[in-house]
Amino acid sequence: MQQPSRASRRTLLVGTVASVVGCVCALATRRPPAVGFAAAAPIPIERGATVGAPARRLGLVADAGRIMFPMGPSPRCDILDNFGDLRSGGRRHEGVDILATLGQEVYAVADGVLVNQADASASLSGNAWGLTAGDGTYFFYAHLSAFAAGLELGDTVSRGQVIGYVGDTGNPGPGNYHLHFEVHPGGQRAPAIDPLPLLVIPNSCSIT
Repeated sequence: MQQPSRASRRTLLVGTVASVVGCVCALATRRPPAVGFAAAAPIPIERGATVGAPARRLGLVADAGRIMFPMGPSPRCDILDNFGDLRSGGRRHEGVDILATLGQEVYAVADGVLVNQADASASLSGNAWGLTAGDGTYFFYAHLSAFAAGLELGDTVSRGQVIGYVGDTGNPGPGNYHLHFEVHPGGQRAPAIDPLPLLVIPNSCSIT
């Protein structure tokens, strides 16, 4: 069989190297998936162990075990990894706090019904919403500066809909603007789980 000439072999080699480099470049420049909303297929997640409670399967929580970030883009977004921290009276912190700017939009993280409402004059939570999703998961939002106009207790809301605005009502103290966010997979009276591993967190946010 006739052997290819040196020129032909060089052409083949250059073509092969170019193909490999092209593949590597394509992989290196592939954009990461957009941050914001989770994938559509739900999967079971597990509750991490807490004091006196071993890890156990909870069932379906939001989409693909991920929860959309409950707040819009903000000049400040610092997430405190403080689920389970001890609070006054021996109680435990049942959510995470997201430090943000005053008036930042707060979103419904799932389609559901607003089943609980508190106002700044009546609770340590200040202005607060409780949202129950279609699968029974309960989400709690506290310390809002205000509720979104037109919303009332019992209203149905859609995922991504603005339901309120970041504030400092309740017990944070003046100027300590943040959103307190809780997740209760079994409903309002069920134990809370740490939201942090489930949230789809924007790249602009920090975690401390």
